[in-house]
Amino acid sequence: MPENYSLKKECVLCGRCLEVCPIFRVTDKEELSPRGKGFLLGHYLEQGIKLKSAIDLAGFCVGCNRCFKTCPQKINLPLEIARLKSLHPDWKSWIWSRIVKSGTGLLPAIKSGKAIIPGTAPVLKQVLLNKPRLQPLLKAMRKKQLKKHRAVVFPGCVGQHFRPELEKTAFQLLNLLGYEALETPDWQCCGYPLGSAGLLEQEKKDTMKNLDLWLQMDKPMIFVFCATCEEGLRNPFGEYQSHYPWKLFRQSVHPLIEQLAFLEFEPAAIHEKRKIVWHQPCHGSVDSGLIFQNILNSLNRELTILNNNCCGMGGSFAIQNPKLSSSIAEEFWKGIPQTKSTVILTGCSGCVLQLEATKPDFARVAHWLEFISTGD
Repeated sequence: MPENYSLKKECVLCGRCLEVCPIFRVTDKEELSPRGKGFLLGHYLEQGIKLKSAIDLAGFCVGCNRCFKTCPQKINLPLEIARLKSLHPDWKSWIWSRIVKSGTGLLPAIKSGKAIIPGTAPVLKQVLLNKPRLQPLLKAMRKKQLKKHRAVVFPGCVGQHFRPELEKTAFQLLNLLGYEALETPDWQCCGYPLGSAGLLEQEKKDTMKNLDLWLQMDKPMIFVFCATCEEGLRNPFGEYQSHYPWKLFRQSVHPLIEQLAFLEFEPAAIHEKRKIVWHQPCHGSVDSGLIFQNILNSLNRELTILNNNCCGMGGSFAIQNPKLSSSIAEEFWKGIPQTKSTVILTGCSGCVLQLEATKPDFARVAHWLEFISTGD
């Protein structure tokens, strides 16, 4: 084990992380909880156990950050795990990096080579499918004229490669809001899927490329519609604080869903009474479910919000641990009312793929942007 590696803070064994960890919930194994992993990893480091043994244990982390958010000591175990993984990235992490970087260009290779990936993750199978889009429920209209600002959409890997209609609607919303919507540049990955897989050098490369693109565009506002992209752009695993424009770049990133407060909505069409449920993503800075709930309530529609149910995506985690990822998804679906025409909405593009890949027959899954029409 490298001498300069250490778990920097002491766990006080309070157990709060056990209450929120999706892996502990489905396995009931203390050694796979954040508290257990932190203790064992620290023990490995002290005893000089093989690096691979420590990394194998570290791989049992979905990267939801729930343990970090609830920890009184503010132990950022997902960050420590990412740093540990970076010392010895495995081949499945490399496959994941190619997917998020190449998108549809890699799909034929996935299809032909999926037999060599043990226990192929449901999310990998899902990206091979063409998904029919839901009919929009809401029509957006401008409430008032806003001061024009230059703005650009950050579609993320899913929006760029697998769900281009999301980027199109996001662009239309910015125009409707009165922003000067700029053409989307050749953004790289937000960094979170790469960093959580331990691919810190690739994360740094993509982060610096995105920073350069933003500077070339003369520092516009950046709007994201994926909670994980927001996390990746604002809080990368690597440390870039010494890079002067970096702080300004982070401040320029905004969740698009917050802008819905500046719009008015009317029903886009007559819909059957669907049961609409909101899956709150593990990442993101806003309570996006409440924003969408207020909009639907104004139109006499109900929205049920689920705040503590991880879907089991976790980027490379879904490839490295497909069975465990699927078990977490199964636990999620147990809490969903089995009503005909149930629709699960969410604000994370990765969660959309995972939920679509694991959903039961009674449910539909959509990103909230799919429920909105701009009239264009």
